[in-house]
Amino acid sequence: MDTIEFLSSVPLTSGLSKEQLETLAGFTRKKKYRAKQLIVAENDKISEFYMIARGRVKMFKNSVDGREQTLRLFAPGDLFGMCATSSDFIFPANAMAIEQSTLLIFPADAVETLGRQDPTILFNMISVLSCMLKDSMTMIETLSLMKIPQRVASFLLFSTLKKDCRKGDDMELAVNQKEIAKILGTTPETLSRILKKMVAEHIIDVKGKHIRVLDCESLEELAAV
Repeated sequence: MDTIEFLSSVPLTSGLSKEQLETLAGFTRKKKYRAKQLIVAENDKISEFYMIARGRVKMFKNSVDGREQTLRLFAPGDLFGMCATSSDFIFPANAMAIEQSTLLIFPADAVETLGRQDPTILFNMISVLSCMLKDSMTMIETLSLMKIPQRVASFLLFSTLKKDCRKGDDMELAVNQKEIAKILGTTPETLSRILKKMVAEHIIDVKGKHIRVLDCESLEELAAV
């Protein structure tokens, strides 16, 4: 993977010149992680942030009784750990590769120096953070106000289809049902029952990670109940 070519395709570097891209790539290091390898632990002090170049990463927290709540999934091009650019540098959760992954690692001080020369990259970071905040607000609403069937329908609409639903739409789930259950705050058994009910009602068709939408109107109604 060519680092400069990859960086030129992501929102973080939108508007940067070729010279700036080369500078950014020059202090960026690449690191591979195996599936289920911890990248950063909650409360770790960090001085760098991360971008997914290949694979997928989850951010999660563990409750006192040992339950795991997945907060967010990250795919290629996504950033996390931007708290490294703040004053406390404390990572707020755990980050783990859920499949074999390659990450680009950016020293926060080097990005800050580049930003002082040209604030474009800093404005891009603000834009990325704003989108992440909006997604987090949607997740809070989903977990606190919705019943489990609503959560599942909302997840399919907003996290997978991005709400643009059309009959016959195909989607490939990024993770297995066990991981989705952790995101939605339920059990894999409950999630399986709900998906089977949606299949029986001809709302969707499920084959492993592959889902086909059969009835968009019913899916949207379920998400809005």
